[in-house]
Amino acid sequence: MAFIKTEPKLKSGTIPAYVGGTGRPVLCLHSAGGVRISPALERIAESYKLFMPVMPGFDGTARHDAVKSMADLADLAAEFIDTAIGGPCDVIGHSFGGWVATWLAARHPDKVQQLVLHASAGFRPEGVGGLVGTPEALRRAMFVHPENLPAETKTPDVIAANRALVPAYNGGMAMDRDLVGRLKDIKALTLILHGTKDGVIPTDSPRLLREAIPRAYLVYVYDAAHGIDTDQPNRFVTLATDFLGRGEAFIVNQGIAA
Repeated sequence: MAFIKTEPKLKSGTIPAYVGGTGRPVLCLHSAGGVRISPALERIAESYKLFMPVMPGFDGTARHDAVKSMADLADLAAEFIDTAIGGPCDVIGHSFGGWVATWLAARHPDKVQQLVLHASAGFRPEGVGGLVGTPEALRRAMFVHPENLPAETKTPDVIAANRALVPAYNGGMAMDRDLVGRLKDIKALTLILHGTKDGVIPTDSPRLLREAIPRAYLVYVYDAAHGIDTDQPNRFVTLATDFLGRGEAFIVNQGIAA
């Protein structure tokens, strides 16, 4: 699946975005690692048109002076929806991107139709989980099956800069208590995905989301860590497309093949 790079101009500046696929639009918000077009996302793009903006400062892009917080990133995403997509859409957010997506759904509920939170960050008890440890330990926390990872295309400097940028937006907090207080404002039907072996996000996090978001499903994906789309791509694609396609009629098929 070919993705085309575009550069929509927003009020705070221009941001690059990758667009691919056909069908109903879906906004994909990336993790702290920056934009990665995984094989699983390429398969989803066979049924949906994916829009993947690069948040300011990530992947070697310029920061925007007016965008300083997670809520600011959510406002930027809302403006991107209006400018590049042209109307309300479904949203998938992974980890850091899930945090942004949650703020987006809380602050701009009219712009998010259905929401997929893939191992969302932002709701960890202090001192539990996170992107910590040696590179090898972090790799084990993120992936059960690192052999599924495609070849790395980012330079070590870009990878390090992406990770270092995260505290500039979230202030280094593990639990976003302001956002927790806004979860009740989310109107979108929400699918929360959590890997049973996630070493970055503890199980308390998806439970908190499930209890606080009014219309939410929580699905645990067996034999997956933080990168569910890498560890269990077939299950991730099936769950995401079934949810996006069926909405209120979504039913988890316990017999989904690995």
